[in-house]
Amino acid sequence: MRKLVIILLAAFVMAGCSDIRFDKMPGLYQDLIPVEIQGKYVYYSKDFRSKLLDTMLLNISHNEITIDGSYGETKLSIHQNFKLNKIGDLYVVGTQDKVLKSLWNLFVIEPTSKGFNFYSVHEKSIKSNPENKLDAYFPFFDVPFTYEPIPAEPMVIGDGGGGQPGTPNMLRYYSMSDEQFKLYFENELKNKDYIPFKKDSKEKSKKSK
Repeated sequence: MRKLVIILLAAFVMAGCSDIRFDKMPGLYQDLIPVEIQGKYVYYSKDFRSKLLDTMLLNISHNEITIDGSYGETKLSIHQNFKLNKIGDLYVVGTQDKVLKSLWNLFVIEPTSKGFNFYSVHEKSIKSNPENKLDAYFPFFDVPFTYEPIPAEPMVIGDGGGGQPGTPNMLRYYSMSDEQFKLYFENELKNKDYIPFKKDSKEKSKKSK
């Protein structure tokens, strides 16, 4: 599953979208990136051989995240490329959905003593699990739309799942409260599918001097 999270991080880096959409972000709005998570971080993959994603370097400032990897360097600015909220000890990163601009794809930063863990809110059934965990935690809505930027992404409603001529495609999105999101994170995400980013050792040595 970590391979999937890495792929979704790459999608975030490239301003792509997750497979899950929300109508709002939980937590308190952050005008700037807090000092707590600013700094330089590194991730070295031990279980994913792709040269494209084997190493990631992050430099987080008060208003920008610079991500450097085998695919090149990408800079993401707060408010322009993503929004940031704080809920408890967590930070929620939101990127605008490519299909419906009013919806959000969510990622979670969990600070740790060594750096932070990066989570993506994604569909569990991607990895051959038929149960959709999110339906148990959040109210959801299915809305019809006709624009399909990604072939076969929307669910087609019909008898037997095959669809019928003239039946609209449906897109599902979720609503939430802060308490619902906290419960979902604790039960379904925490300590499971994440990417551990560690503080750059060179950065630590500079601060200790």
